[in-house]
Amino acid sequence: METSAPPDEFFDAEFLSELEELAHAGDALDLRGDAEFSSGLHARLAAFLASPDGSGELSEDEFAGLSSQQLSERTTAFVEMCRAGGASGASRAVENFVVFFQALIPTLGVDGATEITRVFYKLAPTLLHIAYNDFSSNADKRGEGQKALRNLERVLIEISAIRLAPLESTLIFRSIDQLTSFIGVAEYTMANDVISSQLLSIIERNKLQRALFRLMEAEVAVQRFVRDRLGYSTPRLRLPDDIPSLGNYAPIRIFNETAADGMTREFIEVQLPDLPVLSDVVINLVGEETGGHFELRLDALGSAELDVPPDTYQLGLVYDPSD
Repeated sequence: METSAPPDEFFDAEFLSELEELAHAGDALDLRGDAEFSSGLHARLAAFLASPDGSGELSEDEFAGLSSQQLSERTTAFVEMCRAGGASGASRAVENFVVFFQALIPTLGVDGATEITRVFYKLAPTLLHIAYNDFSSNADKRGEGQKALRNLERVLIEISAIRLAPLESTLIFRSIDQLTSFIGVAEYTMANDVISSQLLSIIERNKLQRALFRLMEAEVAVQRFVRDRLGYSTPRLRLPDDIPSLGNYAPIRIFNETAADGMTREFIEVQLPDLPVLSDVVINLVGEETGGHFELRLDALGSAELDVPPDTYQLGLVYDPSD
């Protein structure tokens, strides 16, 4: 069966085209994100970026190359700088973003952590300026500014959950650079409406497509396994007769687990590689003899308690993200 994108790519040709349009949209803009700093803020920023040997400030490459411990120490000190700002609401918003960044980085691979650390380096002057001078004196604009930071968090969370090919990564982070630049010049509405909303929409729509593709791959693997192991031409299970044949690690398996209360329960597990949120998947079991219909939502590990009466069940997988 043909697919619209190779398995090692997240975005297909149509979505890549949309990303390219979005990435090129800000090429002609001069958005450097350099807020007007007082001498005091310049000194604080210089302290945050000071090189360990005191020879000057860290470059973007040097900052991105800091160890996890060094990065944690610097961002913790950055939080303390921001707390000393005069705009309490803005300081809290900035502090929340820094804490989010600190929590996100350890969950990423080397490449993802490096790229997102570069985002923080570029955004740091703006964050410091906001903490001391607020997003704006206008209440509506302050709300848009806070929304812009939350949207940036959402974008970073979304891309942290997917594996990107080099071209995809380049286009994504070019768009994020535009987003941080709009925030840097206090064009919060533009940041929200022009960049983050479109980028989140592109990711969300393609995430659904890729999830369905991965689910189809899993169903094919289950069907092959059931055919080879049990001799069935369609995905089905005879319960409890087939349980002894499904105890090993495989595309689908059934196993027992004893809980802390001493009760032993039966679980069914399905392998779903490259699907970030396993609890978005539901196993459908339809009994051929009784007509019983059971929907078993997977947990974060890809398993669900198998508490169903004896029967021969037709088996299917459904993508159903929970609210």
